[in-house]
Amino acid sequence: MKQIKLKTIFGVACLSAYTLLTACSQGLFQLGSAPQVNEFSNQAKTFAYECQGGYSFTASIDNQQAWLFLPERTVTLMHISAASGMKYSGERVMFWSKGKEALLEIDNTIYKGCKNNHSKAIWEHAKLNGVDFRALGNEPSWVLEIIAGEKITFSQPLVAKRFEFTLPEPKVNQSARTTQYDTKDNEHTLSLVINGKSCSDTMSGESFASTVTVILDGNTFKGCGKVLH
Repeated sequence: MKQIKLKTIFGVACLSAYTLLTACSQGLFQLGSAPQVNEFSNQAKTFAYECQGGYSFTASIDNQQAWLFLPERTVTLMHISAASGMKYSGERVMFWSKGKEALLEIDNTIYKGCKNNHSKAIWEHAKLNGVDFRALGNEPSWVLEIIAGEKITFSQPLVAKRFEFTLPEPKVNQSARTTQYDTKDNEHTLSLVINGKSCSDTMSGESFASTVTVILDGNTFKGCGKVLH
């Protein structure tokens, strides 16, 4: 599996040219990597299940296999026949999805009423596909994703626009707790500023660690973001 180089930095601004970190609070901050779902199956869908009793886990599922990222370990399950729904088993774990709910059994312990948190699943899907930092904004809706050492993508889903740029070296201002990326291609220019200031999404009210400003071809987009690895 792909491993993203890990770098540890002390300080209030935590971004480097080798790994992507967002501006953060004082102290030790580490950036790791997660297995990429597209290494297992290009057709896999990601779910963020929340079960009765407070147990939660992430699942990447296709017609043949299910990869469950459990709090205690990661397991790979194979599809088995079931009277209804989709059922997977292996490594003393059984997962059974029926309609909008799922059931999970681990070593004879059963977790019922597992439901997908769609909003959280979107972020988990990005993480499993190698995205290191993700930001979003509203009015108009936009999403920005960074894969460390590779690229920045900026998309506007409602108008089906997507721009991809090479990830440049960051400009870090530790006193201001900001990191800036300036990049361009043959037709477009993009400037990204990540500020280590807390941010709330204007639609959902969800809190994020960073305030994000994107300038694409002179047009400014403001939103919130966070590190995924």
